[in-house]
Amino acid sequence: AIPITVRQLEALIRVSESLSKMRLEEEVQSQDIVEALRLFKVSTMAANSTDKGTIDVSSGSNNANSNGKRSLLSTALPSREEMTRTESFLRSRLAVGAIVNKQRIVEEAASQGYDATVVTRVIAILQMRGEIIERNQGRLFKRIK
Repeated sequence: AIPITVRQLEALIRVSESLSKMRLEEEVQSQDIVEALRLFKVSTMAANSTDKGTIDVSSGSNNANSNGKRSLLSTALPSREEMTRTESFLRSRLAVGAIVNKQRIVEEAASQGYDATVVTRVIAILQMRGEIIERNQGRLFKRIK
């Protein structure tokens, strides 16, 4: 369970209402609530994982710091191996011509142990190379190569 404040609960209501308005509906449906909760959990966990890290500039390495926690520096600068491994995952997951929800693929990769920020970076790199294209204002992407 994730602790929640009244302000966060009100935000969930506003997000649910906004999602229903995006579908041009006047009433909030259960799918809007489910999506609002998913967004809340993802953002809360992302903020929580960022809060736990510490900046360790002195070592300049991508290793865990003395507390055993991964530093923010290593999150900001992923290793070449991590980038290559993430790219291989995305290529194996995305068939040529497949259209995929960006958030869902990032969450799927994160659930399999990939860093969400690295996945997002690799997606951007693939887009710059012209291997994937964005659709629906960046919510979806399609692999074309």
